[in-house]
Amino acid sequence: MKDDKYLTINHYSIRYREAGKGPLIVLVHGVAGYVEEWEPAMAILKEKFRVIALDLPGHGLSDKPEVPYTLDFLTDSLCEFITTISTEKIILAGHSLGGAVCLNMVFKFPHLVERLVLLNSVFSKLPLSIRLGSFKFLPGLIRKVPLFVVKTAARRTFCNHSMITDNLLRDAYHYINEPGSLRAMFSIILSSISLSGLKKTLLNTFLMELSRVELPTLILHGDKDRIVPNENSKQLHQYIRNSECICFKNCGHSLQSECYRQFCEQLIRFAQENADMRKEARP
Repeated sequence: MKDDKYLTINHYSIRYREAGKGPLIVLVHGVAGYVEEWEPAMAILKEKFRVIALDLPGHGLSDKPEVPYTLDFLTDSLCEFITTISTEKIILAGHSLGGAVCLNMVFKFPHLVERLVLLNSVFSKLPLSIRLGSFKFLPGLIRKVPLFVVKTAARRTFCNHSMITDNLLRDAYHYINEPGSLRAMFSIILSSISLSGLKKTLLNTFLMELSRVELPTLILHGDKDRIVPNENSKQLHQYIRNSECICFKNCGHSLQSECYRQFCEQLIRFAQENADMRKEARP
């Protein structure tokens, strides 16, 4: 599944991959993520859905404009992408910071989303390793990420280290060192994260908006996630009324890659509930 497509939105080129037919699922990666992370899941989901994974601006092979990478910028870019490729409501799934982007999408553009899926989503609690990225002097010091750092990050991200293949390391090393990628990554962190965690203004907005979310929401997390604490998923479950929260055993942060079969199983079940509700609503 290597048929890259490109779409121009707001003068930026966005890379994406598309497969299958049926109800549309859009998959959104986190910081330093890219399309290929979703390939194992897409191979299963395409049998029942039209499924699309994209590189957000500043990531993968999408353009990396010199702009502030705020949560609103990423959300607005995602909205423009979705409204260009579809005229119907979608199932939206986001991983890590992509989960925060998808939540913000629901806050700002609720008419575009029918069901929401959050995978190890960022919320109020963040580890020190992520919070340290909010130091403003770091972007000027780090020009390239060495391979050993990529390998170390992968070992923290995956619980099952046998899944850390040469291809995975090659992709991660290549994309993080694409011109403009590091600048975009630090811009995202600086705009949304402080040394204490999610910036207070952003957290307060989330806390205010979450109680208004009414659409069905599936919250997934891996019990061995060393990047985003599981407490985030539990809190989101408490705040979002129409939500369910499922824990995957022996699964790390890259849930969509490491536990892709279980992820697809839960997503298909969740989406099928939506199809059943549609049938019941027909006169």
